[in-house]
Amino acid sequence: MKPEVEKAVAAIQNHYASLCVEVFESACGGAYVLIHEVPLGSPYAQATTWIGFFITNACPFADTYPFYVRHDLSRRDEAALKVPLHINNSWAPQLPGFTARPAVMVSRRQNHTHCWGLETPLLKLQKVIAWMLKQ
Repeated sequence: MKPEVEKAVAAIQNHYASLCVEVFESACGGAYVLIHEVPLGSPYAQATTWIGFFITNACPFADTYPFYVRHDLSRRDEAALKVPLHINNSWAPQLPGFTARPAVMVSRRQNHTHCWGLETPLLKLQKVIAWMLKQ
């Protein structure tokens, strides 16, 4: 992994030290990150989810996008998930032996490129989780 990616991964591992964080190096120097049992709570029917995403080798000068969560994500009030939560997707890291996971894609693209160097992958992950909990 490139040093900037290693730094971003270490920050995520430190922040989520109580959770299982799996990291898979990509051939380009980036990393696929899979965090298990991330607490959800309201408004979701499920108490936890896994979250998967890719940190590009251009880190920190690129957006961390998209994020993927459990495929059976549903709301307690039984309302449908709305865009930018995209159902019927899969998280499929390009890694030998990695089996694609059915998933809901959380599409929260940072379109302001001037923010990319300021918004670390950890900060972006925290923003995505906070956004999900406000839905």
